[in-house]
Order: sequence, then C-alpha cells, then structure tokens
Amino acid sequence: MSELNSRTRRREILFPWFLLATLLPLLVMPFTNLEGNSIQRLLLPVTALNLVIMALRIAPQDAFRFGAFSLLSIYRALGLLCAFVMWLPFIRGLHVPHQWHFPILAAISAFYLATAVVIVLILARVDRVNERVLCLGAAGYIHLGLTGGQLATTLEVLSPGSFSLGSMLPGEELVERLSYFSFITLGSLGYGDVLPKTAVAESFTVMLSLSATLYVTLMIGLLLSRYIASEVELGD
Repeated sequence: MSELNSRTRRREILFPWFLLATLLPLLVMPFTNLEGNSIQRLLLPVTALNLVIMALRIAPQDAFRFGAFSLLSIYRALGLLCAFVMWLPFIRGLHVPHQWHFPILAAISAFYLATAVVIVLILARVDRVNERVLCLGAAGYIHLGLTGGQLATTLEVLSPGSFSLGSMLPGEELVERLSYFSFITLGSLGYGDVLPKTAVAESFTVMLSLSATLYVTLMIGLLLSRYIASEVELGD
C-alpha cells in the first residue's frame, strides 16, 4: 500500500463524524434566533465550530500543494477565522455592524468552498469503497448545499434584492432561508417561493444546479470504479 493511501485510510475513521458535522447545522437552524435566548444564539456557532474542526482534521497534509508550496496553513488560518467570526452573532445578536456583514460571510464562504475542494481531493484518492467512504461522499453533497446557502447569502448581502425571499417565517435568518433555497435547487424541486431576481443570481443558481449534477455523476463513477477495482483485487 502506498504512503498516500495509508494516510487516507487512517483518516477514514473521521468520515462518519464529518457527515454528522455537516448534518448538525441543518438540524439546529430552525431553532436559532439571533435575538432569542442564549441557547438559541449559541446553537449555530457551536455547530459551525464543530464543522470547522472536523474539516480541518480530515484535510490531507498535502492538500492545496503546488510543487514545494502548500496552502494548507492558509486553509487552516481561514478555518480559524471562520470559527471566530461565527461567534460574533452570538456575542452581539443582530447588532453586528452592517459593514462587517460582507467580510464575515466572505470568510465563511471561502472556507466552505475550500472544504468542498478538500472533500473532492480525498474522494479522488481513496483506493476502496466502504461505509466510511460513503459517509464522506454523502457529507460532500450536504456540504455542497451548505456552501450554496452561504454563497447565496453573501450575494444577497453584497447586492440586496438578488433573490426574492418570499414570506420568511418569524425568527428565520437570511442564511437559513437561502440554505433552504440551495438544497431545493440541488434537489431540482424548485418550489418557486425563493427565486433569483438578478442576472448574477440566475447565473449562480444555474452553476449551483450544475455543480450538484456533476458531483453526483462524478462521485457515482468514481466510487463505482473504486469498488470494482477493490473487488477485482480481492478476487485475485
């Protein structure tokens, strides 16, 4: 077994925990409220911190390496920044200065995008398919939806009115509403209650829909080929 595959296999034990870390934000979003009590304000930063920690733990040591230059330290710093800024709404509620909104969302979106790349890198180098690898594949799809929600929120804050948000529920946050839109888009459901209203938002929605199709297609092909290869190896 190559050293690369050996390092990847050692991280497999973390994949189910990373799947849980991607699911937790979806589970707690309906109960978060930036103007609510301490528990309601605490839920999102705690789950976000857990997701950041798990993403950093599964990241290969040679991720983002270009020759002798590695961007892994930048990725880790971005993760720490993301974890820090997630606590600002808990500390200040809805009173975070408006000029901070876009930098905060941009930092979170950048980390989420980088983590999506990490997931694809890991899945591209696995040499076998088991329950843990399938957990990472499922986590990648969920993480794609979370990333789409963060990017859509960043776009809406940068250019208000990019999306028609429909009737938001009492206490529902913008990121929660647009994460809902992201997952509806990934699932090709398109209920029509949240819609893009600008050309940029429409292009983003198309790219989000395409990324979901490409992810599922590529992961099915990749994991199937790895499974067949492992079965042939066992047969020999």
